[in-house]
Amino acid sequence: MRKKQQKRELLEYIEQIRDGDGNAVIDVCLADKESLYDPLSLKGEKDLSGEIYDYIEAQTNVIPAAIPLRVRLHGDFSEEEQREIGKAMHRHYIMKSFDISWDLMANFRKMLLLALFGAAVIAVYLYLAIVGKNVFTTELLSIIGSFALWEAADCLLLERPHLRREYKNNRQNLDQRIEFVADGEEKEG
Repeated sequence: MRKKQQKRELLEYIEQIRDGDGNAVIDVCLADKESLYDPLSLKGEKDLSGEIYDYIEAQTNVIPAAIPLRVRLHGDFSEEEQREIGKAMHRHYIMKSFDISWDLMANFRKMLLLALFGAAVIAVYLYLAIVGKNVFTTELLSIIGSFALWEAADCLLLERPHLRREYKNNRQNLDQRIEFVADGEEKEG
């Protein structure tokens, strides 16, 4: 019963934040311009504060990647500031996309190398087991080969699906539509 209740509450939440076009709408208050940008970023390549990205990702984490996002940033911004904020957000999610892609490639390499190493070690183990020489070495090779194959399976069955979900979620954020709502404008439903 509890899982059904949680699922129902999640569906209600998603329906509550969706607009007429089917987008999930996330409202972000950016009224405090002092904390808008990361203090470590330079003028030419300014990046938004990590808290803004954390908030957006926390709000969108439960929204399925198939549902498009519409992020409404509340605050008074000039056209130039709006372009700069949009550029910074796009650059942030592009960089994150590269990072996840590199993680996927590293995961594939790790999986492939561990599978090949594990298969080779198991092949040597089988040969030594048949020949019947050095039982200790044979058992050690069995453990090493099994562990390598287990880790390869872990990469394939656990890590890779997680990375793919992360990539889809980031893709959702990368494709999000950004809108600016000036202070005092009526909030749409």
